[in-house]
Amino acid sequence: MNNRGLVQALLLGAYAGIAAFAWWLAVGWNDDAGFGFGLAVGGGVFFGLIWFHEAVSARVQRWSAAAALEALEKSQAALERKITRVQTNIEDIRATVGIGQGSGGQQDVIGEMRVIRGLLKKLTDKRTPGSGDAMTEDFAPKIMADDLSPAEILDIIRVGLEQNRVDLYLQPVVSLPQRKIRFYEVFSRIRREDGTVMLPQQYLQVAAEQGLIATIDNFLLFRCIQLVRRVRRDKLEVGFFCNLSRHALADKDFFPQLTEFLERNSGLTEALFFELSQQDAEDPVIAPRLAELRALGFRFSMDNVSALDLNFESLAARQFRFVKLEADKLLSDQTQSEMSIHVADLKEAMKRAGIDLIAEKIEHETEVVGLLEFNVDLGQGFLFGEPMPARNSA
Repeated sequence: MNNRGLVQALLLGAYAGIAAFAWWLAVGWNDDAGFGFGLAVGGGVFFGLIWFHEAVSARVQRWSAAAALEALEKSQAALERKITRVQTNIEDIRATVGIGQGSGGQQDVIGEMRVIRGLLKKLTDKRTPGSGDAMTEDFAPKIMADDLSPAEILDIIRVGLEQNRVDLYLQPVVSLPQRKIRFYEVFSRIRREDGTVMLPQQYLQVAAEQGLIATIDNFLLFRCIQLVRRVRRDKLEVGFFCNLSRHALADKDFFPQLTEFLERNSGLTEALFFELSQQDAEDPVIAPRLAELRALGFRFSMDNVSALDLNFESLAARQFRFVKLEADKLLSDQTQSEMSIHVADLKEAMKRAGIDLIAEKIEHETEVVGLLEFNVDLGQGFLFGEPMPARNSA
C-alpha cells in the first residue's frame, strides 16, 4: 500500500470514529436541552470533519504531485542522458567518415560506402551457403585448431569479413618499472561462427595469396581509428600502434583510399602510430607510400628487427619514433657481440635520435630486472597482459 492509500484508510477510520461519537452525543440525552446541545455538537463535529478532510486531501494531493514530479524529473534526466549518448555516437560516426567537414559531407559518406563495397566485392563470389551471424560475447575465446585446410581458412576469412567478425584486440605497452599503461598495440582476430578465433599467423599466408591482406588491414584501421577517437574523447593519455603490412601499402587500389581516409582523420597523429616490420620499412617499393603518410603527419614504429646495425638518425628522419626489440635478444650475449654499440648504451643512443626503445615479448620477472639494468623503460609482453578484446582493454 502506498502513502496515499494509507492516509485514505486512516481518514476513513477517523470519520467512522468521529461519526459514532457525534451520534452518541445527539441521541444519548433524553431531555430536550440535552438533545439540542447534542445536535449542535454533532453539527460542529460534522463541519470539523469537512475541514479536516479538505486539509488532509490537499496534503495528500501535494504529496502525490511531488512524487509524480520527482518521477518525471528522473525520466527526463534519463532521457537527456540517452540523447547525449546518441548525439555523441552520431558525432563520432560523422567525424570518422568525414561528415560535417565541408559541403561534401554527403559525398564523403557515399564514397566511403563505395570503398567498403569495393573491398568486399571480391568476397561475394564463393561465400559458403548457410553461414550464420554469431555475435558471441566471449571474452576468453578459444583459438582454432591448426589442422584447417587452406580452403577452410579462406572460407572463414571470407565469411568473417562479410559478417563483421574481424575483432580488435589490444596488448598493453607499459612503463618500467612502474608498469603504467602507456600504449596499446592493436591486433586483429577473425571470429568464427562458433565463437572460436583465428590468429594472424594462422590466416596471413592464405590471405596474402588471395589478395585479402589490404581488406583486413582496412577493417583493422577503421576500427582502430574509431577506438582512438573514443579514447581521446574520454581524455585518456594512451597511444596506439596499428600494424600496416607491405601488402596494404603496395596495393594500388587500397592505398589511395587509405590516404584519403587518414586525411580526414589527421587530428589523430599524436595518438596513432603505424607499425611495420624492419623488412617492410626498408623496402624501396613502399618508401614513397611511407613518405605520403609522413606528409599527413603520421609517425611509425619498427618491429621484427633482424639486422641490429640500425642507423637511428636515418630512422628518425623518416619519422620512426619507436623501435621494438625482443627482450631475450637484448639480454643475450650473442646480441651484444653483434651490435656496434653496447646494449647498456643503446637506449641513450636511440633517445638522442628521438627514438624510444620498447622491449617486447617479456614473459618473466627476471627479464624485467635485466632490462632495467640497461635503462629500458618501456616493455610489452604476456607478463604485463596478453592481447584482449578491445571492449575489455581500453
